[in-house]
Amino acid sequence: MSKLFSFSDQLPNGSKQEMNFYDSSFFKKPGKQLPTPAQVRSLSKDAHTNPQPQPVIFKDSELLVKFGPYVTTAEAQCLWIIKQAFGDEVPVPEVFGWRVDDENYVFIYMELIRGRTLLDRWSELTDLDKTSLCNQLSQIIKSLRQLEQDPSDQYIGSLGHQNVQDYVFQSYPKAGPFSTIKDFNDWFSYLPQTWLPLSKKYKDPYRDLLPDNGDIKFTHADLHRANIIVSSSQPARILAIVDWAQAGWYPSYWEYCKALYTCWSEDKWRQEWIDKFLLPRMQEFEVFSEYTMAIGSV
Repeated sequence: MSKLFSFSDQLPNGSKQEMNFYDSSFFKKPGKQLPTPAQVRSLSKDAHTNPQPQPVIFKDSELLVKFGPYVTTAEAQCLWIIKQAFGDEVPVPEVFGWRVDDENYVFIYMELIRGRTLLDRWSELTDLDKTSLCNQLSQIIKSLRQLEQDPSDQYIGSLGHQNVQDYVFQSYPKAGPFSTIKDFNDWFSYLPQTWLPLSKKYKDPYRDLLPDNGDIKFTHADLHRANIIVSSSQPARILAIVDWAQAGWYPSYWEYCKALYTCWSEDKWRQEWIDKFLLPRMQEFEVFSEYTMAIGSV
């Protein structure tokens, strides 16, 4: 059964400078407060040198704080709505709140997931373990795809009608949201020619290979093994999918293209395992690869 998602009725207001989710587990103890941005900064080892600083962990509170100039409240909204819609069916860290400080850094306060990344554990896993984890991923993705937009309010972009935000497009101006898949595909296919003078522009030989029909699906858009947290014990199980910074509503082919994009072409993860939990979309990926190479996103 699909889960209809109405932004206006359900999403927390992403424009707020401060948000606390008082019904979350963090606030069950009376008087408990989230650390201030200043306290988080004081504990960071690279906040002043790294535009994407490492998260700060408060072990006693089972709390992780992700922060920085490129962190957005849309990621916190994403964690919140997934937990509300699916509970543990789609495992993500519980989000406790957010802050935006005077330097416009966003601080997302979330549950600390104690486990190891699938990337770290991969070499020690048996094929049976890997098959089990891919089956778990398949079920998680199947559940996530039940999330649907209101038919009267469909678009491609980040949560809350925000622009497309994706690693592929970091060096390009934010764009969208797009009202149709065709609009998105037209924009994506035009990116390689963005900086060309008019006399150098050409008829794109790949554009017709991108399907303008199909569904708009809620997409993680960065299913790298480093973003999949698994248990240290046997049998291995998925504890959480993390890093939803690029998540949003995209054409149904986008998840597969981005999953392949995140790893080396000769990696067995790409050659054998991704197809076990995502529907292969090789034609679209070949076009995707041509565009990303042309715009320098490699």
